[in-house]
Amino acid sequence: MNSIIEYIFDLPIYFKTSLFLMAVLISLSYVVGRKVSKLDVRDKPSKFLTIFISFIGFFNNFVKANIGKHWRYVAPLTLTMAFYVFISNISGIWALDAPTKYTAITFSLSIIAFIIVQSTGFLSKSWKHLLSIFSPLPPMAPLNIISEFTPIISMALRLFGNIATGALVLTLVYRMLGWASIIVAPGFHLLFDIGFGLIQTLVIVLLTIIFASLKVDEADLNIEK
Repeated sequence: MNSIIEYIFDLPIYFKTSLFLMAVLISLSYVVGRKVSKLDVRDKPSKFLTIFISFIGFFNNFVKANIGKHWRYVAPLTLTMAFYVFISNISGIWALDAPTKYTAITFSLSIIAFIIVQSTGFLSKSWKHLLSIFSPLPPMAPLNIISEFTPIISMALRLFGNIATGALVLTLVYRMLGWASIIVAPGFHLLFDIGFGLIQTLVIVLLTIIFASLKVDEADLNIEK
């Protein structure tokens, strides 16, 4: 028991921050889910619930338009990823160590994106999904295999590079300006934490959805609902 406690305390700070942020997201999801489930058709939802429900509807429709028949599988996974990445990117605002400025976290996220993409292909085409590596000609298989894994590296390094750069710039601002950073820092936080954080969230989620859509059988893309 003591060894487990010691192991937990010895975890890197960014890993503890990541666990904390996930706990926050789980708690908020539970609370909001309970509120939505209790809504009656005659009730007037609060502004927050209205915005939340509208956003979920917009996101589902976007995924449905790109994924088609299997949108119910892809939408919850990519939306969960979006919430986690965004709240991690902006966690520096609350003086937390942003998990997404570490490659251990960004590579984990890109591997999850890879699993979502490949599992969508299996869900749509079954074992025939594996035959795509021989397209258009069997000798292309090695290059096709490499192209399947390169997005893991590119997405991970893109997210890490942008968030780590923003954190570095903000660190320099605080150290160089001292107390004067109270005036200047909010603008930098707005740009690097919120601005870049939102952009990078959109990038990783959109790339995951786009890559997944390329794995879906054409017949599964054409749905009415």
